Amino acid sequence: MPVEIAIQLPDDAAEKLRQQDNNLSQIGLEKLICSLCRDGSLSEVEAMRDLGITSRIAFEQLVARHHLQREWPAEEIEAELAAINRLGGDN
Repeated sequence: MPVEIAIQLPDDAAEKLRQQDNNLSQIGLEKLICSLCRDGSLSEVEAMRDLGITSRIAFEQLVARHHLQREWPAEEIEAELAAINRLGGDN
């Protein structure tokens, strides 16, 4: 069951968010979920599901847009590169 959270933003912070998007609720949700994913509290799959995103590329773009890139462990990078190579992405 979804939980509603109410916060009071200082005027200057709210204005900065409005400059990015008028839908403060959506931008706040995106930033929170992306932060939880970056911190390891949510998996990418969970974050994508919670945001209604079906494309991993779209999710990575959203994370980058919010400047919340996560650290990629070397093992995960190697696994991603191996998967790309298996799909013929090394041509």
